[in-house]
Amino acid sequence: MSPTPTRGTLADGWGRAVTYLRLSVTDRCNYRCTYCMPPEGLPDKLPHHSILTFEEAERIVGVLAASGVRRVRLTGGEPLARRGLEDLVRRLVRVPGVAQVVMTTNGHGLAGRLAALAAAGLGGVSVSLDSLDGARFRRVTRQGDLDEVRRGIAAATARFRGVRLNTVAIAGFNDDEVGAICRYAWDLGCVPRFIEHMPMSDGRLEIPGRFLTAAAVRARLLGDLAGTLTPDPGDGEGGGPARYWRHSGGGLVGFIAPLTEHFCDSCNRVRLDASGRLHACLYHSDAADLRAALAAGGATAVAAAARAVLSRKPPEHQFGPGTDGASPKHMGALGG
Repeated sequence: MSPTPTRGTLADGWGRAVTYLRLSVTDRCNYRCTYCMPPEGLPDKLPHHSILTFEEAERIVGVLAASGVRRVRLTGGEPLARRGLEDLVRRLVRVPGVAQVVMTTNGHGLAGRLAALAAAGLGGVSVSLDSLDGARFRRVTRQGDLDEVRRGIAAATARFRGVRLNTVAIAGFNDDEVGAICRYAWDLGCVPRFIEHMPMSDGRLEIPGRFLTAAAVRARLLGDLAGTLTPDPGDGEGGGPARYWRHSGGGLVGFIAPLTEHFCDSCNRVRLDASGRLHACLYHSDAADLRAALAAGGATAVAAAARAVLSRKPPEHQFGPGTDGASPKHMGALGG
């Protein structure tokens, strides 16, 4: 990779243009997934006055969109926990340069909110689904209601095409459901995606011996469902890190494999957490406070701070199994 950023775009020092923003709207969540949060929630919850207002978020997104960001994904915590989220969607879809606003959610409460969110301009959703077994689902989420999530998925598939269902693959927990999850997704017209567990929070939430590689998930899929898997550009319009394969007897399936199948060379994303700090990488400690920049110097200061943090972005992350390969950041505060 050579440091040749495209002139006039938001790019890092290795020439990777940024077109995709993951915007965390809250660090609160009504679930406590074992790989994401401790039972009591995040250790340092943000006081409400420290969370970006919708106006601040709109202004910051406007600056980033002026430099090339085209797709905005709302995350959390759980984005549906943020009151008035429809207003933020309405604001963001009007920002010049933003082509699409989408959301990643645990699906709880989605059925009742989706009509209003779609009317505001939301363009699609991804829903977390770690098991099709109610007891297992409750165990991994600690507070989850599988029937409620299924209602949310049904509402989403009735309104959007290509809804993604995200499953964190865990050996000895849900690896025997790979085929069933794919079949469930394909029957609904969804795209199942399996995610390697990323060791966050200094590795404190890692489950020793439970790490499952994307290759192992593909092998399990072929063991569960007869057929073949062929690499497919598939759902590449999403701008995310997933790599897609097509099953000869089903449909598309995606794999997000940060530990065993790096995708850093094609990274096109940044993350803005709920307090307004911009993270160029999910792994490295590299945040710049765009909220403070906005207050101090407006759009010019925000653009300068964003370019500064991107200029320091390393060529790749250092995720690896065990605490030595863990990030100090909290997944629950960044939304992945």
